[in-house]
Amino acid sequence: MDRQTTELYRQGNLLYEGGKFAEASRTYERIVERGVRNGHLYYNLGNAYYKQDRIGLAILAYERATRLMPRDGDLHNNLDLAKERTTDQIAGEVPWFGRQALDGVTVNEATVAATAAGFLASLALVGYLLARRPRTRSATGYTLLVSCFLLLMAAGFLGIKIYDNMVNEEAIVLRPTAVVRTGPDVSSEPVFTLHEGAKIQLVEHRGDWLRIRLPDGKNGWLSQEVLEGI
Repeated sequence: MDRQTTELYRQGNLLYEGGKFAEASRTYERIVERGVRNGHLYYNLGNAYYKQDRIGLAILAYERATRLMPRDGDLHNNLDLAKERTTDQIAGEVPWFGRQALDGVTVNEATVAATAAGFLASLALVGYLLARRPRTRSATGYTLLVSCFLLLMAAGFLGIKIYDNMVNEEAIVLRPTAVVRTGPDVSSEPVFTLHEGAKIQLVEHRGDWLRIRLPDGKNGWLSQEVLEGI
């Protein structure tokens, strides 16, 4: 963050500490509008929303923060507290190990790991090519094989992570109530109703309507004006 943005962030923190939660959230929003994506910023913004009982926006901010700080314990605790205050307690599948691994690492972290593995493989290759003694060549050859394996694993994980972020679109309902319908228009039959703070997966876009799916398998169409993407 630049100097002016850092000062805004400091002001937001002071407003929050002084109990001026609405002013604090507006200050944090100004930083977000500048294009800043920072886990601590979203976390503080979520806290300010939560203090104002704006549960939908609080969950949205917390969810955005988890994309940047996936292993922060305080963040997950606050997100769980906010979810407990939602109307829709939607049961979902227990995430399998691969999903937990994907959600526990950011794209930036996966990129750093792949870059480090590539650098290690390059050093091992140079060492192997320059080695003269058989024992040294054997050792560097083994190191090269291991580093290449690590590079393939890291690059593969990075590719899967990027693909998952592209196809796994999620959003939070921000309106008090949102009617899910059988088709993408207001004349379609209502199927069920969601409430503020519900987390849904986006399956299909059609004009101003979105086909959504819940963790429990229910699906239907929602107007895009009632939700905001994570």
